[in-house]
Amino acid sequence: MLEKLSGKRLLVLGGVIQMVEVVKLAKTYGIEVLVTDYLENSPAKKYADKSFMVSATDVDGVVELCKSEKVDGIVTGYVDLLLPYYAQICEKAGLPCYGSFEIFNIMTDKKLFKKLCRDNNVPTIKEWTTKEVENNQGIEYPVIVKPTDSSGSRGISVCNNYSELLNGIEKALQFSPSKQYIVEKYMTGKEVVLYYYFQDGNPIFMGMCDRYVCKEQAGVAQLPIAYVFPSKYTDSHLRNTDCAIKQMFKNIGVKNGTMFLQAFIEDDIVYVYEPGYRLNGAREQYVFGPINDAYATKMLIHFALTGKMHTESLSQKCDPYICGKHACVLSPVLKTGRVDKIIGLDYMKSNPCIFNIAITNDVNSVVSNKEIGTLRQLAYRNAIIADTKEELINVINDVQRNVDWLDEEGNSLMLRQFSTDELE
Repeated sequence: MLEKLSGKRLLVLGGVIQMVEVVKLAKTYGIEVLVTDYLENSPAKKYADKSFMVSATDVDGVVELCKSEKVDGIVTGYVDLLLPYYAQICEKAGLPCYGSFEIFNIMTDKKLFKKLCRDNNVPTIKEWTTKEVENNQGIEYPVIVKPTDSSGSRGISVCNNYSELLNGIEKALQFSPSKQYIVEKYMTGKEVVLYYYFQDGNPIFMGMCDRYVCKEQAGVAQLPIAYVFPSKYTDSHLRNTDCAIKQMFKNIGVKNGTMFLQAFIEDDIVYVYEPGYRLNGAREQYVFGPINDAYATKMLIHFALTGKMHTESLSQKCDPYICGKHACVLSPVLKTGRVDKIIGLDYMKSNPCIFNIAITNDVNSVVSNKEIGTLRQLAYRNAIIADTKEELINVINDVQRNVDWLDEEGNSLMLRQFSTDELE
């Protein structure tokens, strides 16, 4: 799909570590890659053909950069904050943008997104208004409080009383650019993630997974330790909520791009609570890609340089049941401490069922107390694809037996890992 784009010039907005993969992928197809942000040593700049010190939030500055460097397309991902700027830059520079400023504003604000769900009869989680919170009126504990416009599980607290809620609000506001928070019912049911890809106004349900979390850390966001595909609730979603969600996207004019929706299951119904209209750190594309040739990164690079998501019809490629296979993205969580040694990477790299490994905390990385409850605690993410559930269980168990992150004293830094008993 990218083979014919050699020689094109792609600008990456924001050189965060996840964008290194985007830079490397584009360069393998002969695409010249430029990276810009306000940091001298942002990770993606080390791999770019050229880098610049123009902040990604400096709309006019980046537009001028696009003109002077004869940029053919722009791509960004993983950071919600940059999406509205990306839309403005593309519009001013006359370059393709997979979303609009208005839609990005909705998709990066938890309150606006949940209102959109309610207006379109899409089930969503109960919340309390700012007035109800300030008056301590009718709140049913426990609740969860979050910044309305932050990502990466930052600034989230679980609260069991009003005193804890006030502390949680103070924490949330520290991570909110707009200084707003949201208070929701604390859900304890099964979690799922839904994936929709868009092509020329057509919303395509690619699939969904069951999200398993680490429950060893009290009072903070429960972090994912495994995403298992396909979800056992796929049938229920297709019967009850898929049509309403697709119509909601059509109503607001979503045309292209990729989106994930986080949700809980209650009484077999999907209750959506948060979107991500961007590349997803959970790396679902390494499940959909090898099976359905639906790599989100490839498609967004292709769109940036051509204005089209794919050379073929995505709706013909999708299968929510991933063609009868079974898959898992593992993401074990680390305790606080410094990583002194990693064992078992060669095992993972040599296993034919493991398609991708992304290390979050390498040797000498430190997980601090302030990072508890954030995605900075993850050791790594990998994608495992197997022909049967039994094979998937065996590979997961082998990985968790053979792979470990150790501290200076040789002790494991891993919190409790995923129990495959839940898949039996």
